[in-house]
Amino acid sequence: MSTTAPAPATASRFERLVAKYREDHRHPVNHVLHVGVGWPMVGAALLLLPFRPLWSLALFLSGYAIMFTGHFVFERNTPTILKHPTTPFVIAWSVIRQIGGGVARLAGGARSR
Repeated sequence: MSTTAPAPATASRFERLVAKYREDHRHPVNHVLHVGVGWPMVGAALLLLPFRPLWSLALFLSGYAIMFTGHFVFERNTPTILKHPTTPFVIAWSVIRQIGGGVARLAGGARSR
């Protein structure tokens, strides 16, 4: 049973996808496995790719294995990426927009002083 409200029918496809992503990632352990372990490993893998390709591949696959474990063991659902392969890119864009909006608000506040 979901504790998050589904996105309204008038929501954009992007907003519905973000709402579904949040619904599929409610368990706090799964959240830590994603944000605190899996995604940092995937990010490190991308940074290491030109220098240590095999380490990069191992980090990338291990990061996803950890995140899949969060879904199968704690959420008891199918990882979103297997249902909607574009989701990581959409969510990354959402995070970048939120960070950019926060930075813009901070910069705007600093200029008005």
